[in-house]
Order: sequence, then C-alpha cells, then structure tokens
Amino acid sequence: MIIGIERQWRKKLAGMRTMTLVTFGACLFVSLSTFIEQDSSPTRIAAQVVSGIGFLAGGVILRDGFSVTGINTAATLWCSATIGSLIGAGFTMAGMICAVVIMMVNILLRNLSYKLDGFVPQDLAHSESTHYLFVITSNNNETILRTAILQLLDRYGLDFNKFSCTDLADKKVRLYLEIETATNSELAMKAIVSELSQLPEIIEVNQLTD
Repeated sequence: MIIGIERQWRKKLAGMRTMTLVTFGACLFVSLSTFIEQDSSPTRIAAQVVSGIGFLAGGVILRDGFSVTGINTAATLWCSATIGSLIGAGFTMAGMICAVVIMMVNILLRNLSYKLDGFVPQDLAHSESTHYLFVITSNNNETILRTAILQLLDRYGLDFNKFSCTDLADKKVRLYLEIETATNSELAMKAIVSELSQLPEIIEVNQLTD
C-alpha cells in the first residue's frame, strides 16, 4: 500500500488501490500453491503471476503520437506483484525490504534521472529542444506541403537542421524535419503542428520532442 500511496500522490493511473490489489492478489495466488500439498512445484503459480501481470501493466502505458508514458508505473505494478509473491511464499522480510527499495527508487532516483537526462529546472529558460516533425501526404501534394511548412517555419522564426522525404505505399510520402528551438519556442511548435493538421493535404502529422 505504501508504494501505491506514492503513485497516488504523483497522480498516476495506477494508485493506492491498484497497487494494494495487485500485491494482495499475487500473495493469494502464491499462498494457494503452498497450501496444496500435492503440488510438486509451488513456484509454478508464481511464474504465471509474473507473466500475467504484464497484461495489467500494459494497460497503464499510453501512447500519444511518438510519446509514451506510464512505463515506470507499469514497472512498479510488476514489482508490486513480486512483493506479494514473496510474502505469499513466506518470505515476509524479503517482501518488506523490496517494498522499501521500490519506494527509494521512485522517490530518490526521480531527481537523479532528470539530471542525467539534462533536465535542470533553473536553466530551462536558456536550454534548447530538438523537435522531430513527421508529416504524411500524397505524392501529388508533396510540393505544396513543402512550401506550406517552410512558410510556417519562417512565420514563427524557426529553422530546420534536416529535411528529408521518404516514399511510402499507396502513393504517399513522409516528410521528416529536425527543428532545434529554444525552450520558449514550445508554443510556436504547437501552433505549427496545429495549423498543419488543419491543411486538407495532410494525411497525418506527428511531433516528437527530445
């Protein structure tokens, strides 16, 4: 439950109730295998819990364009099942130690991971971001769309480092742009994507920020 409290506090999809139920359910499954005397392999159910929890963890992973969120919450769910399995098998102390380790990873390593990724709050105003723009259109509209993209970039005062085109099936092409901007230009990128998505020549547009 203490792991779930931390997840609930951070407003994650899987919170206190979900983590508690996963841990308790795994504990019950493994306990059941130890209660059956004829079961020659009590770890068999634990192995099924490990594989089965993957379906539940997959439900909290969300994809928005090229962005993926919820991976850490899914991993925490998986670890919660491990804690329940340990307690169900009679290794209560080991389960408690694992719970503490998971809490430390989610709380103490959070800031460290940001620093390793180059995330420094006080320097945000001076940092730069690289945006990857993917636009799909038909072969006939490629020239029109190239011109429209360049005009939008010029209007918002942005420039690109790379511009390429790839032929796709069904007479479609994918335009790829690599755009480097200052952090305060995030709104400009969102406006560009919004305007592009409204063009009739556009089949699909996605943006990935690094």
